[in-house]
Amino acid sequence: MRSFWFTGFAAIWANTVFAGAMPVYAPPPAWVAPLPFPKLLPASDAQALQILLHDRQIAFTPDNDQIYEERVVRIAGASGLAALGNIQHVWNPETDTLTIHTLKIVRGDKTIDLLAGGKTFTVLRRETNLEMAALDGNLTATLQPEGLQVGDILDMAFSLTHRDPVYQGMSEAGSVMFRPGLLGRVRFRAVWPVSKAIRWKATLGLGSPALIHPAKQTELVFDASNTEAPKAPAGAPARYYDLGQVQFSQFASWSDVAALMRPLYVKASTLDSKSPLLAEISRIKAVSSRPKQRAALALQFVQDKVRYLYLGMNAGGYVPADADVTWRRRFGDCKGKTSLLLALLHGLDIDAEPTLVSTSGGDGLDQRLPVLGVFDHVIVRAQIEGKTYWLDGTRMGDRDLDNIQPPAFKWVLPVKPAASILERIDQPTLRQPRTETLVRIDASAGIDAAAPSHLERLYRGDRAIGLNLGLSATSPSDVQRYLKEYWTGLYPWITARTVSFAFDSAENTLRYLMDGDADMAWTKSGTYRRFDIAESSLGSDTAFRREPGPYQDAPFAVSHPDYGLWTVIVTLPDKGRGFSLTNAEDIERVAAGVDYKRTSRVADGVVTMTAIERSVAPEFPAADAPAAATTLRELAQTDVNIVKSSLRSEMADADADETQARPDDAAGFNRRAVAWLMKRDYDKAIVDFTAAIKLEPTVAKHLYNRGVARLSGGDRAGALGDFDAALKLNPADSLAMGGRATVLLRNGDRAGARQAFDSTARLSADPADALLRAATSFEEAEMPAIAAQYYDRMAQQAPGNTKLADKLNATCWNTATSGAHLEWALAACDAALKLTPSAAKILDSRAFAELRLGQYDNAIKDYTASLASRTDDASGLYGRGLARLRKGMKTEGNSDIAAALAQDPTIEGAFAAWGVPR
Repeated sequence: MRSFWFTGFAAIWANTVFAGAMPVYAPPPAWVAPLPFPKLLPASDAQALQILLHDRQIAFTPDNDQIYEERVVRIAGASGLAALGNIQHVWNPETDTLTIHTLKIVRGDKTIDLLAGGKTFTVLRRETNLEMAALDGNLTATLQPEGLQVGDILDMAFSLTHRDPVYQGMSEAGSVMFRPGLLGRVRFRAVWPVSKAIRWKATLGLGSPALIHPAKQTELVFDASNTEAPKAPAGAPARYYDLGQVQFSQFASWSDVAALMRPLYVKASTLDSKSPLLAEISRIKAVSSRPKQRAALALQFVQDKVRYLYLGMNAGGYVPADADVTWRRRFGDCKGKTSLLLALLHGLDIDAEPTLVSTSGGDGLDQRLPVLGVFDHVIVRAQIEGKTYWLDGTRMGDRDLDNIQPPAFKWVLPVKPAASILERIDQPTLRQPRTETLVRIDASAGIDAAAPSHLERLYRGDRAIGLNLGLSATSPSDVQRYLKEYWTGLYPWITARTVSFAFDSAENTLRYLMDGDADMAWTKSGTYRRFDIAESSLGSDTAFRREPGPYQDAPFAVSHPDYGLWTVIVTLPDKGRGFSLTNAEDIERVAAGVDYKRTSRVADGVVTMTAIERSVAPEFPAADAPAAATTLRELAQTDVNIVKSSLRSEMADADADETQARPDDAAGFNRRAVAWLMKRDYDKAIVDFTAAIKLEPTVAKHLYNRGVARLSGGDRAGALGDFDAALKLNPADSLAMGGRATVLLRNGDRAGARQAFDSTARLSADPADALLRAATSFEEAEMPAIAAQYYDRMAQQAPGNTKLADKLNATCWNTATSGAHLEWALAACDAALKLTPSAAKILDSRAFAELRLGQYDNAIKDYTASLASRTDDASGLYGRGLARLRKGMKTEGNSDIAAALAQDPTIEGAFAAWGVPR
């Protein structure tokens, strides 16, 4: 289906739907009320383009709808030249007529008419969405303005006359404010005869309108100067992004909209008496007598036997092809496939009806005026044995109706014989993980030996079907290369020996498999070695901050439904003797609409960690955000580590009964003190550590341990004294120096802390790890500039250290998604890339940070580099699509976004939750 909901121009040059076989060049129509040429805006370093005037006028007439648009734009920066270097109009010649009124450059007191001397736009038949199996019949008019330079003002004015027979004379339209910053003047004006019952609705951000009711014509005007378009609340559901809009509709109800469509689908789904599809209906009846099985076979027939091709070259793209025609062609779009499926289901005596949906505007549809143009897709709703099933002929691989998840369209409009109303679709919490990851590592030969490893990644549902289609169409050698690059991107520290994949069509699951050898790179620090289980990471450093604006109390969106399961199994050397886990306690917390669970165990020398993240709701109240942020930060600090030796491992090995022991030497007091530390009884721990110090006053370790206990209990002065005393006994004690640095930083002594952290790095057996801890400490102290310096130094210390790169990448991503300290997020990613150049996941994180900073060229470059090895990455495709759209690259941007949504329909909600809506 084609949507003709006119919401303004997606690019600065107004790349909207227009038409007529060739553009007409003429003055504005008589009903247009012109505005004077606008004044200049104050200079702004942030705006490469300044919108001096955005004037949109609509005339609803008995015969057609006419839309006039004038945009006056000043090019304030070099990137603005790229945005306006190719002016395009895309239109459908069957329903619209485009008229160009003005295209000129104003440079000081000089005016350059770009249409002088008979110059015209070049008209192309491009079919820009052909690679997405879409034929829309649109034409493209293009013109490159010669001589355009920074400082120029471009004045563009044009109008269209829209007449679609499907609407049967009914009118609808809409306008939305641009969001580039300060707008010189914005006016939305609409006029219509009193004989046309036009309703209108304005969302927040437009101000109060002027409404005039003369005897023959109604006029509505929104007019504002030196204003900014309202900003949607960060992380809110999509319905809160409908700001600065005005909607118009002649439809009295949604039922009136459905009534236009019903006869079209009745006709298209009625079979001829000699239709070959009657034989197919008989075949299905012979296979099964169960209605649900029959419906599944009919759906499989439509999905498998008829390929998808969008056909928008008739009556505005709303009229479905007849079922027999679609079957004869063996191709069809959502309309044709729906009609074909309806014909089969009705022939099988199954209650089914077409249902209109909006793939991107469903959330909040119930708050809009009823319009046809908001719908861009159609599916089938079937009622079978008292249960509702949503069937989409354009999908692939649906076999069992009970495995089809309710679609993510929020609100739908069933086209019924009787009155139709919008109906809500809720998506339940997933019963099975959408993705499962298994990592099995055999480190029994020793922590520095290569560890044989087996890895699996399982996908379920639509993602599995889409990936299998792509892999099945790829040569075996290319599949091998892709899978090795895939695993290397996820686990660069594991060298793949064999890779493969397996698809289960009955369950719609795809499994990637890899066997290889792991360089676990156990971190050295002081007297212990540590391996971080990255898959154990839960939560994030998310603040849920919002800038001032409307809907501050709007809920926060959740990527729902989603469900991920991670399992890591590590076989330890020497049957696990001397090894322990940190943060091994079980976790079960719900925060920000997500259920987090984790268990960690060591049994017979084998570590088993399982982690689950499952969304439980599509959104959560803003009032819950502060508590949720606290919980997520706490979870982010509880990664599970496998450790050997050190105070931490002593704490992990300590038994609660140790506090009942009767120490008779320093080692005994130390063990009991550690047990008290585990129970967070810092006073008793300090007493026992003091006893150990009295028995062994020259052992620096006891002083350091007491310093840790005192710092944990809030006694910074006492902790600093212990760390200094330990350093007097052992000036090379990197742990004590690190403790000293931590106290100084908490005391606000930035210079002293930096000096101590630098000394820690010089003393440490693993300088990179010490620098990383310094960077993290300054990060927590909200000193991102200093943290960035340490990250950069760390990268220079440990080139190729993938574990540290993973940590830096996590820091970059978590910071970028939180929206705070974006420059520091870039620094973390830059440092990570110095460790592992060209790592796809790090490039993706940096691209996201660049997208939020408005560095669109850099974001596109990094997303493209990341996607070179992760072609199925929905997040990367969607992010690059947003960057391209913001650059004015509408065709490329929409193509990326469509590909991303095809792989993961929830990715749009995820980006909205991260504060980067479409």
